[in-house]
Amino acid sequence: MSLGGLLQHHRGRTRLTQTELAGLSTVSVRAIRNLELGLAKNPRKETIRLLADALRLGGGHRAELFVAAGLQADDASFEVLSVLPSVAATRPHGRGADLERTVGLLRRPSGRIVTVAGLGGSGKTRLALAAAHFLHTETGVPTLWMSVPRASGLDTGIHANGLQAIPAVWMEGLLARAGGATAEAARLVGDRDVLLVIDGNDTTSDGDHVSRATMNSLLAECPRLRILETARTARGREQERTVQLGPLHTQDFTAFDGAHPAPPSPALAVLLDRIAVLRPGYRPDPADTAALREICSLLDELPRALESVACWLVLCPPDELVSMARTEPLLLAAPPGDPATGSWIDRALAQAVAELTPDQRTLLAQLSERGGHWTVEQMTQRLGLSRLSAAVAVQALLHQGLLRREHVERRIAFSVLNLVRAACPSLLPRASRPSHLSYSSHPSLHSQPSQRQEEAPHDGTDHCRDTRRFGTAAGVLRDRSRRDHAA
Repeated sequence: MSLGGLLQHHRGRTRLTQTELAGLSTVSVRAIRNLELGLAKNPRKETIRLLADALRLGGGHRAELFVAAGLQADDASFEVLSVLPSVAATRPHGRGADLERTVGLLRRPSGRIVTVAGLGGSGKTRLALAAAHFLHTETGVPTLWMSVPRASGLDTGIHANGLQAIPAVWMEGLLARAGGATAEAARLVGDRDVLLVIDGNDTTSDGDHVSRATMNSLLAECPRLRILETARTARGREQERTVQLGPLHTQDFTAFDGAHPAPPSPALAVLLDRIAVLRPGYRPDPADTAALREICSLLDELPRALESVACWLVLCPPDELVSMARTEPLLLAAPPGDPATGSWIDRALAQAVAELTPDQRTLLAQLSERGGHWTVEQMTQRLGLSRLSAAVAVQALLHQGLLRREHVERRIAFSVLNLVRAACPSLLPRASRPSHLSYSSHPSLHSQPSQRQEEAPHDGTDHCRDTRRFGTAAGVLRDRSRRDHAA
């Protein structure tokens, strides 16, 4: 059909008059009349975009309208692919600083590739959506979005969070395959000022990914292109261009009562937003608020885990979910529709642990047994490691999202995620586990009398005892540090 015929068809389908369409699109009635009569030649692309938005056209209908207006196929495809879902306009809770850093890196001349890294479920996809929308609002830069396909299906927060899928299958077909068809993608982008978001760009054996060589080739062909990728870890990339996401920051808050209630913590805000979708009108009383607060803590403030809690809240009251979080946090972290084994949290933790060395896995198992928080200095004393070896191990665990950074008594301390501790029996090397230690307890390393005694300088007996307790990791890393010092 001609452009005029298409406009009349879609306007009739939506039952809009020319005057009503003009009011919705801000395009004049005279311009719409001339387009439908075929009197307007070479209409502006912005005019067609406004009309397509007012008619709520997407996918093939939108591309068909642009082609009928005289755009080339690549231009029409670009217009279809550069539409973000409306959810991108909302800022993610508790990620203000991360959002500012991401957008700030993309603004820099050197920030042509920026990586958002973190454990699965930490909100990387949601942050990328917000950053793309913020950059578009500020500078007008359009966004091309692609989700890297996997053999097990798309495992991205867009689908898990109930967000509408972004129609970028064509970009995925060009880039996420062996070698990548970078020439076709480069023709699509050309010299446009474009942000390409590559969601879930992990180098795994269960799916394709966009290689660094493909990205560099695109950047060389498209001088104004910028790339924002999400991945579990940033491989071989400069850390100053990586935004590392951890669990949401916790904040103290009061119950929801009074004329001006205090704002909830970011983790609770995520949970309440999802509850509002599934249970409209639900308002927690003080008892429910305390229960939800404990659930947020036991699930490590991971956004995707908290959204799963909202699904469970449709079936169970908060007090039952608290008991479930204390005994079966992994089950509560996945929605009821996920299988008992192989849920998203199981895959996320397994993928993170697989990136560790055998020594680091053993070390993580031992740290998980102790519970509570600890500093690098305390870790160095207990394991007999050098500061360098301890720092390297902690940094590796942080990059995989398995630790939480805390500030305790003006010191920087760390603790193993509660969900990681719950998964230890199946993911990490088997070691002796005290029978009194439960996954839901978080005692400080210096809170129990026996542990306070261990804070004293070690003699030979204590050193041998700790060596036996921490096993292979301590011996291997200590010997390695000695060899490095000798060298």
